[in-house]
Amino acid sequence: MNFALTLVRHGQSTANIRHMLAGWKDVELTETGRKELEKLASAVDYPESDIYFSSPLKRCRETAEILFPGRKIICRDEFREINFRMLEGWILSSKEEMDAYFADWVNDEAYLDEETLSDVMERGSRAVLGTVAECEAKGLHSATVVMHSGLMRACLVALFGLEREDFNRMSVANGLGVVIDFDGLSPVRWTPLQRRG
Repeated sequence: MNFALTLVRHGQSTANIRHMLAGWKDVELTETGRKELEKLASAVDYPESDIYFSSPLKRCRETAEILFPGRKIICRDEFREINFRMLEGWILSSKEEMDAYFADWVNDEAYLDEETLSDVMERGSRAVLGTVAECEAKGLHSATVVMHSGLMRACLVALFGLEREDFNRMSVANGLGVVIDFDGLSPVRWTPLQRRG
């Protein structure tokens, strides 16, 4: 059975503009983030899905409500961002400092007790494959999940056997993401979501 899974990153959050490791911290979208999502809703051909899921965190739920109005959104804990635990809320001084942190992190070098890339790859791929299996068992052919950049990139690294460093090479803009095509539970390819024109 062919299945299409659309993964969408939440809109710009207050943590994004502050270079904060938000993780499971329930930060909100910025006003700019909300306005950008409203523009994206008419500028991107988000695939119509049979079912819609979201991380339970506010930034994802609100993104789902803006991009997919009128749809029932099912929140699932397994779609939360990287759990930075004791580092949650840590504000880095610049994008460069954040890049340096993640350069070590992709090699499972934790500063304190945060989830490692291996942890997130395992949790994320289990969540994605479990969702696909559940949907296929119900006779559904597509689903959309609003989630977080870190989890999305970890899933792509795990599902497609990419190099760990590809986690940092990938960039997922707020409000965009990818469509993953599956043959049964086997991921076949992914296509980036893009603005029209």
